[in-house]
Amino acid sequence: MSKLKLRLLVTALCSVIFSSCSAKEKVIGIGENIHHDDFEYSVQHLERVKEIGSLRARGTFFVAAFQVENRAKRVDHQWSNNISYIIDEKGIEYGNEPEAQKELNRIKPFGYKPQYVTPAGAAEMTMLVFDVPDGVKEPFLKVRGFLLMGDVFDLNQYRRTRVKLF
Repeated sequence: MSKLKLRLLVTALCSVIFSSCSAKEKVIGIGENIHHDDFEYSVQHLERVKEIGSLRARGTFFVAAFQVENRAKRVDHQWSNNISYIIDEKGIEYGNEPEAQKELNRIKPFGYKPQYVTPAGAAEMTMLVFDVPDGVKEPFLKVRGFLLMGDVFDLNQYRRTRVKLF
């Protein structure tokens, strides 16, 4: 590879990385998709409750029906219950509460699994449970993930997409 081609490649790569770091946040609503490579994530429904079975929230349980669609043609998508989190107006993160999630599955079975493998062309749903303090005014749901090839082309948008929960 010539020095000119290498320099152009490095410049293009740096431009993509810089653009992905400086792009704006995108706010979506319940039922809308967060696009991550060949995968689509969405909150299909949200419920707020003070208790689940014998467990009482420190604040309020946000119970999210979370869907993963695998739009790949051949590749399975592996994910777990820590795929998403809630972030508040101060930047504080609240993760899924596994014990509350298991208790919810005991009361209203939804097919809890600690790990998921969604086959190509399929979709799966689970219920995620977050314990959010009562004083939070602007909670948003965000997803975690690794940079994949499709994310390079949309400038890593999934990292900056958040679902409005208020």
